Amino acid sequence: MFIGTKQDVGKVLLLTVVTCGIYGLYWMYRTAQDVNLALNREAVNPNLVWISILCFPVIFYYWYSLDQALVELGGQRGLPYSSNFILWIVLTVLAGVGTFVAEVQVQSYLNQIWDRGDNVQSGYPPPYGQ
Repeated sequence: MFIGTKQDVGKVLLLTVVTCGIYGLYWMYRTAQDVNLALNREAVNPNLVWISILCFPVIFYYWYSLDQALVELGGQRGLPYSSNFILWIVLTVLAGVGTFVAEVQVQSYLNQIWDRGDNVQSGYPPPYGQ
């Protein structure tokens, strides 16, 4: 069972703000990779993060994919997860804070999942697609 990287939520937010969003992009890319490894398949295309720099609406598809992957991962690990995709979009459109809320919710949830797996012998599974 793959156990991803636990990160302090406050640190993720602070680094995102201080770097004017650059760390947030990196965080989204790494998060997609961790979720894909945990699911043992590509549920979220991490490259969508970089494409969204040129075409902002692509980030909404990334968020949707990530949200669905978290629902699946939570089901596999026995931790319920309710979809937050619509909330992230509404908060982005109305207040411009959807990305920050998504970072907090996703990293907090992943920290719970990785905590649950701490007592399991783990290692990286074979790459998805094999």
